[in-house]
Amino acid sequence: MRHRFIVADSRKCIGCLSCELACAAANAGISFEEAYTTKRPLFSRNRVVKIDGKTAPLQCMHCEDAPCVSVCPHGVIETTGDTVRLNEEACVGCGTCVLVCPYGALALNPQKGRLIAQKCNLCFHLPTGPSCVQVCTT
Repeated sequence: MRHRFIVADSRKCIGCLSCELACAAANAGISFEEAYTTKRPLFSRNRVVKIDGKTAPLQCMHCEDAPCVSVCPHGVIETTGDTVRLNEEACVGCGTCVLVCPYGALALNPQKGRLIAQKCNLCFHLPTGPSCVQVCTT
């Protein structure tokens, strides 16, 4: 089974960071507009990187043979259907998955007083699909 992932054309990326904000808002359960004014910290599960003056979105590629799945000592990352899912509630924040990701798509973020790993979840909780795709202007 081929895995689903987001293909972003880096040649068209203008570096506006809307995808980051939309991701953070969607995973915090707030609107895109509300994300601009909230005082609480928001964490995006994707990010825009800038290299040699060019920008490109970076997110989990939901690898078919994902190294993060096999290396997680607590089994909280698993392949589910055509995606790689991370159970944030069970994550202990050891960071092993962050070290082995070939795309640099995992990050440790402070949540509820502890560090947990986070990655793109393809906004599986939204009927409209990935929020970053919905807001991208290019």
